[in-house]
Amino acid sequence: MSVAALQRPPSRPAATTSTAIALSGVGVRFTTERGTVAALENIDLEVRQGGFLTLLGPSGCGKSTLLRVIADLIAPTSGRAEVLGGPPSAARQRRDIGFVFQDAALLPWRTIIENVALPLEVGNGRARPGKRSPRELLELVGLAGWEKAYPHELSGGMRQRVSIARALVNDPKLLLMDEPFGALDEITRDRLNEELLQVWAETGTTILFVTHSLYEAAFLGEEVLLLAARPGRVQERVPVDLPSPRCIPMRETSAFIELVAHLRRVLETC
Repeated sequence: MSVAALQRPPSRPAATTSTAIALSGVGVRFTTERGTVAALENIDLEVRQGGFLTLLGPSGCGKSTLLRVIADLIAPTSGRAEVLGGPPSAARQRRDIGFVFQDAALLPWRTIIENVALPLEVGNGRARPGKRSPRELLELVGLAGWEKAYPHELSGGMRQRVSIARALVNDPKLLLMDEPFGALDEITRDRLNEELLQVWAETGTTILFVTHSLYEAAFLGEEVLLLAARPGRVQERVPVDLPSPRCIPMRETSAFIELVAHLRRVLETC
């Protein structure tokens, strides 16, 4: 990311009325040695194209399972899921979905730029280059000059930047992020939160972001989806009425503190 970009606070992408995700009555059940477990139940959800929705809830409430349904990694056992106007499988086959996991999962024998370019080399000929090259994406996430480095030479935060660049290399319309900053220290996490908002502003990609952090959920999302556990179900969908662009000092304002307090009260009833 350029110095000018770092100095410019991230703004929200322009709003659109098109729907990126539409879930209706979605449920997921797993069969285990102890019997059938309901991971999700009767999930109704719509997310606009270009939106940023954070998912918050106690452990075991199905946040990661919900992302995997949307990504076509898990099939729902009930209900209907549509992604970008069709079944999740079609969006996945078009490479319209990018996924960032908590573990960056970089290949240690490949350089940073080779890791970012990996999705362009696999997929039975369905891979497609995006609007930005791997080198341009590394610049976007603040890693210009590190192209020839190897993963073991990077910090945890830098490796997560690489994983975000890799997820964007096919120019996905939807970016799913499953606690990508959960293992990082607070200062690094705050920095990556601001940089992620800048990436969102520049790409216009729809983002669903799973977190256990009240502050992260409130700071990043246009809305926060709170899930209750056993089985996972929608408890409340909370709009985030905070000004844009956002910056870390905003967390000290009364509006932000009141928002976090409300999220905490809802979670305590989940």
